[in-house]
Amino acid sequence: MKNIKNQDERVISQRRKIQSDGYQLLVYALLISVVVQQFLLQAPLSQYMAEFLCLVGIGFYNLICNMRIGNNLYGEDKDSGKKILKNTLLGGILSLVIFVILSGEKDTKTLIIYYLTFIIGFSGINYLLYYLSKRKQDKIEKELDMDEDDIE
Repeated sequence: MKNIKNQDERVISQRRKIQSDGYQLLVYALLISVVVQQFLLQAPLSQYMAEFLCLVGIGFYNLICNMRIGNNLYGEDKDSGKKILKNTLLGGILSLVIFVILSGEKDTKTLIIYYLTFIIGFSGINYLLYYLSKRKQDKIEKELDMDEDDIE
C-alpha cells in the first residue's frame, strides 16, 4: 500500500477492506484448525502449537494497538459494565456448552468449577481492560480539551 501513490481514497478504502476481510478469514481458519486438531483429532499440543500461538498473538496485537491509540473497546454508553457482565455470563454458558460437546465431560462438579473459573477470570480481565481503555480515552479527551483551551 505504501508504493501506491495518488490513488483515489475510495480505492484505498476498498483495498483495506479486502485486506481486513482476508485477515478475518485467516483468523477463523486458524481457530477452526486448532479446535479440530485439539478435540476431534486429539493431536498432541506440539502439532498445533504454531496455530495457537498465532491466534494468541493476533488477539494481543489487536488489543494492544486499539488500546494504545485510544479506541473504545466496549462501546460509548454508560452501561458498559452491565454489558461486560452480560457478555461474560453468556460467554461462559457458550464456552461450557462447547466444552461439554468437544470434551464429553459429564462430571457436574468439574463443569461448575470450569464455569465459575471462566466467569471470574473473563470478567476480571474484561473489567481491567475496560478500566485501562477508559483511562486512555480520558487522557486523550483531556489533551484535546487542553488544545481547545490553547486555541481560544
